This record gives sequence, structure tokens and C-alpha cells, in this order.
Amino acid sequence: MNTGTVIEQALEAAEPVLQGEVVDFLGPKDRNNAIIKLARTGQDLGRFTVRVSHIARTSDLIWYRAEKERGDNSTPLLLIAPYLSVKLAEECQRTGINFLDTVGNAHIDVPGTYLFITGKPRPKEPRAATDQSALRKASTLRVIFALLTIEGLAQQPVRTIAEAAGAALGSTSNAIEDLVALGFITGEARKRRLANKEALQVEWARQYPISLRGKLKPQRYACVDGADWRGSSLLTDEPEVALGGEMAAAALTQYINPASACIYSWLDRGQLLRKHRLRPDPGGPIEVLDAFWPRADQAKAKAVEPAVAPLLLVYADLMASNEGRSVEVAGMLMERLKNGA
Repeated sequence: MNTGTVIEQALEAAEPVLQGEVVDFLGPKDRNNAIIKLARTGQDLGRFTVRVSHIARTSDLIWYRAEKERGDNSTPLLLIAPYLSVKLAEECQRTGINFLDTVGNAHIDVPGTYLFITGKPRPKEPRAATDQSALRKASTLRVIFALLTIEGLAQQPVRTIAEAAGAALGSTSNAIEDLVALGFITGEARKRRLANKEALQVEWARQYPISLRGKLKPQRYACVDGADWRGSSLLTDEPEVALGGEMAAAALTQYINPASACIYSWLDRGQLLRKHRLRPDPGGPIEVLDAFWPRADQAKAKAVEPAVAPLLLVYADLMASNEGRSVEVAGMLMERLKNGA
């Protein structure tokens, strides 16, 4: 149990009822004592000497009761625990032990202030770190893509992340837990941030053609009238599509001459084919897939005409081709990803 993390989680869970900050650790952060300041609606409640411990039964509180009686009244004792049940919270109330836990239960009884909150449920046990098979789910890949391509999304509520990813709320919550377990997300709630971002980008690109791409209804087409595909209005005059693969790479780098087109579309597939006079052809030069990210966000990706898919997706398309020239350009795009382009 990391003391610093437990204290930070407890102070965050107490907001906005209580506001607190660590003044000093009385030793390394993984030891079980610190000094914190608490306030309530602007009223300074003073400093507290913190003891962090896992409390499983009432007998575990005996030491705290004795310590409280011996303690310095200028810095009253404050118990911080990962979780206190209703029974344990009521025992703390009865015996005068001030406490906070990491889900927002609390008892604070100091001159001028009394606070007692209990009944908040036990936190879910954090998932143990697993291998990266957790990242093979299509819903998880949608969530990762949204987190990697939409600035600041990690700090938003889970519902907002789910909407941006086009994933169910439960699937999004599970995906975030998996990313935390694997070390790709750190922090809690509004303080979440991505970690090991480059490794996550590479892993997403590796898993995308395996677990997500096939669900986007990829299909190849040719022009009905036999015209050259490079002149199709789909590639030049359609606002509801974005270029992927070699076409996007050519627009971004001017380093490659595309041999085929990869298109991500927000339009209904039948409407798209009628509008641009395309017919199914297994060997056709135009591949169309359903776009899976918000249309408004792709418009911000790059000021390139025509619109291109987010850089991470273009990189994944190129790497999945296993063609030397495409992989070479993918390396160029990865450098842009590393630099936040």
C-alpha cells in the first residue's frame, strides 16, 4: 500500500466537502505518517498528524484510540484508510477517531466543525497488471484511440470518454481499468493522464488490424464507368470522408505515390456508392471502411486537402500493409507522433 497514493486519493474523495493538502511526510512516502492541512468551505480546520493503515476490524482501532489519548492536541490524529465500513465508521464516531477513506467516508470532530459521512460503497479492487491481451478488444481499441487523439480527454468523465470513443459506458470503464493496470493511465478521475504514450501508440497500431479494422466493414470498390480511380469525386470532393493509408501519407509527406486508396467514411455505405458511382470489386483500387471517430474531431486533425484520418490511424494502416515503402513512410509519421504533431 503506497501511503502517498492513499492520502491523495482520500483527500480527492473528500472534495468538495473538505479541502486538504499534504504539508509534510514524516519519512518516505511509503511510510505511514504525514502532516496535512484541512479546510471546510474556507474555514481552516488546522493541521492533523496522519496515520495510514488498512482497518479490517474494530480491534484494529485500539492502537488509534490509545495514540489519540497520548497525542499532541495541537495536531490531532487523523486516520486515513483505503476503506471503512459503516460498522467501523460508527466505531470511529463513538470513540472520537477522526478519519478519511478513499471513497469519501469521513469523520471530523474538531472545535467549530463536525462532519460524519458513511455508507459509501467499498471501492473495486484494482485489477492486477495483466499481459497486453486486454488491449485486443475492439471496444478497448476505440477508447485508446479516442484518448490518444483527443487532447485532454483522459481527464473527462467516463461518460464523455465513452461518447467520444463510440463505446458502451461499461466497456469504457473496463478499458480504463485495464489501461491503469497496464500502466498506461495514472491518476484518478479528473487527474487521469496517459503514461508510456509512445508504447501505447505502437501497441494500438499493432492491434488495430487484428481486432478493430475488420469490424469497420472494409470492402474494395472500383468506378462503375471504368474511369481512373484517382479522378473519383470520392477522393476530392466528399466532405464526409477522410483519407487513410497511402493516400493520407502522400497528402502529409509528398513522399509516396499511392497505388490504391483507403477511405474512412461517415456516410451510409449505400449512399456513398450511389453518390460516387462505385461498384463492389474484390480487386478494386478503392477500399472503404466505416469511420469510427467523431467527425468534428477529424476536421481538426490537419489542415490538409482533402481531409486525412488522424495520424495514428494512418501510421497503423501503413504498418499493416507490410510493404517496404509504406513502412518507411510510417517511420516518418511515427516521428511526428513522438513530437505531438
